[in-house]
Amino acid sequence: MDLNLIGLFVEIVDSRSLSAAARKLGMTRANISQRLKLLERETGAQLLRRSTRNLELTQAGHTLYDCGLRMLEDLKAARASIDDLGQSLTGRVRVSVPTGFGRMFIGPKLLEFAHAHPGITLNVTFNNSIEDLIASEVDVALRITRTPPLDCVARNICSFDWSLYASADYVEKHGPIESPADLERLALVASPHPDRRITMTLTHRQNEADVHAITMQPALQSSDFPFLAEATCAGMGVGLLPAYVPHAPSSRGLVRLLPQYRVAGPLNTLYIVTLPNRFPSPATQALIDFLRTEITALAQTWS
Repeated sequence: MDLNLIGLFVEIVDSRSLSAAARKLGMTRANISQRLKLLERETGAQLLRRSTRNLELTQAGHTLYDCGLRMLEDLKAARASIDDLGQSLTGRVRVSVPTGFGRMFIGPKLLEFAHAHPGITLNVTFNNSIEDLIASEVDVALRITRTPPLDCVARNICSFDWSLYASADYVEKHGPIESPADLERLALVASPHPDRRITMTLTHRQNEADVHAITMQPALQSSDFPFLAEATCAGMGVGLLPAYVPHAPSSRGLVRLLPQYRVAGPLNTLYIVTLPNRFPSPATQALIDFLRTEITALAQTWS
């Protein structure tokens, strides 16, 4: 049975006339009458006895009116519950985020989420090496990798370019840096690499045939990108960093080198990783949706 017709019938009864109901609903009296007849055909019963001055409910009309009121109240309550869902979410969500990316961007976002959902308890771990979500007791993990684990659900959020950066003082002291060959005389600040010297591949963004293999001596190596960013800001060398690093508040002021070239780098895609579950808890789903929206918006500023 059409709930809209039931709502119309309840309005007719409450208004005590077809004309009054039509005015309230912004419809013509003829249209109201036509819909009432359609409802009576659906129920197979006469619902109202109409005279020139009054409406009288039949027994079937009384029954439908009482049931219709309850149905509309239930629908109103359901809508209110859905509208209030963001304020009433409860539960615990265990989150793992990469150390550098987490400290720079995700930590503040998780605090925003916690303030918006005081009923949700977040258990946050900053860790780059969690692989087994079950053993580590993790519900939602952010991972920067090329190949997410096959036994998990991995939502591709965004990819990162890699670029070369330096402090303005370093460029002034060691510049100019106008071509890839100029890099070979400089020191490198980068993530760990087994070789004493690191060879990078630079490809021109507008000309794929313009490729350079540049070998540089590491001055400092670490898997912690905030630390690498600090070292680059301090003039320790040229930093090979993901494109998001200079946008962190602590890294502002870095100068991008050779922006016309793309630098090959490892682990360049960010995923939200969870265990397979067709029905995640509302709290977990709320966090997933929040992180997807917020990180996507951030990534648009990193290009």
